[in-house]
Amino acid sequence: MLVTFASRRTRRAMHLNTIEGGFATAAENLAAPYLSLFALALGATPSQIGMLTAFPNLIGNILQIPMGLWSERMKDKRLLPIVGGYLSRSTWALLAVIPFLVPPQYRVGVVILLATFRVLMANIGVPAWTALQADLVPKSIRGRYYANRNIICNMSALLATIAATFLLGLRFPLNFQIIFGGAAALGLTATYIFSTIDFAQSAPKEKRTGIPFSAKVRGFLGEVGTQKAFCSYVVSSLLWNFGVNLAASLFVVYFVEDLGGAPGFWAVFSGVNLATQVLIHRYWGRLADRFGQKNVMLASGVGAVFIPLFWLVTRNTWFPLIIYVINGLAWGGYNPAAFNLLLEITPDDHRTVYVGAYNTLMGVAMAAGPLVGGFAAEALDLRFIFGASFLVRGLALYLFHRTVRDTGSRRLRMRDLVLGSKAKELDL
Repeated sequence: MLVTFASRRTRRAMHLNTIEGGFATAAENLAAPYLSLFALALGATPSQIGMLTAFPNLIGNILQIPMGLWSERMKDKRLLPIVGGYLSRSTWALLAVIPFLVPPQYRVGVVILLATFRVLMANIGVPAWTALQADLVPKSIRGRYYANRNIICNMSALLATIAATFLLGLRFPLNFQIIFGGAAALGLTATYIFSTIDFAQSAPKEKRTGIPFSAKVRGFLGEVGTQKAFCSYVVSSLLWNFGVNLAASLFVVYFVEDLGGAPGFWAVFSGVNLATQVLIHRYWGRLADRFGQKNVMLASGVGAVFIPLFWLVTRNTWFPLIIYVINGLAWGGYNPAAFNLLLEITPDDHRTVYVGAYNTLMGVAMAAGPLVGGFAAEALDLRFIFGASFLVRGLALYLFHRTVRDTGSRRLRMRDLVLGSKAKELDL
């Protein structure tokens, strides 16, 4: 038990929070990684694949700041994640049917529209969800708790990926209709479980009458300027997310159309990626609790920087297996540490608004990346885009290293990475 001193209520809430994460991650990984394959089967071009990633990232984040302000005044901050969860996860069922009710030339556009709506609904509750997580899990054990939670989530995702591997082998479009229907069922179950969690919530803020929304935004922006750690993190994250998304949505296009890989084999890569993350989460979590989130992000981020470079030199359909082992090792450390660092550098009183502002800005970067990458891919060679992504990721990680500070007081050295949790025992 991670929190022996916590109340029974808190332990139960953390337990349900982990179970909910398992269902939610299974739903997402059963369907979301193959949405681009679905669009390709409907005749999507590289630029349309870019739009399939860009529009959800952009539109899906535009409401983050107002949703953050709204959730601060809510007595029960679960409301927005619950409503958004039900609407978002129901959209998978619509994706299974609606594209085949319109003429073929409009089907890709319908998929982009529904995918954007799905992400928009999912994201309206993100600021409140993040604040609930910060209130639920004590800072001293966040690294270990979320490492363990991510293990459960990734095991669930791995099972979903195995199922997707077999389902993709069925005839089109039955394969995707079963996948999307299953994702809807799993996702709706996750939302129901979330609605039963008894979170310990901070008191709602009183509504200040007579102050227009624009004035509140200006006041918030003025306050943000005093949060140096947050501002530095935002700047480096903007460049990082642009660089990552410049090429990420095009890997599947390169694999299927340039390397001649079987679409169904893409699920194998997802499974390898998830299995690697399951094995590595606890290792990174222990290092994060000892050396700080920033150090883990730097160490794991180096692997993420080189992913597009590996794709650039790939000339066969089996080497991506190795790429996704490295991918799992890298993102298995980077993503949880990035989430925990965001919790650390945002003030407790206005965390929902800060998270909303952060996600809004990241949505712009995550939309610009695939749009630029998708259209550039039709004018240039895909490998050129991969090289550019490698360079931008490297620059962003260097900027993060130079400008962002966290609460970690110990420097992470190479031998700490090799020894992992044993470093503490040996006092290295």
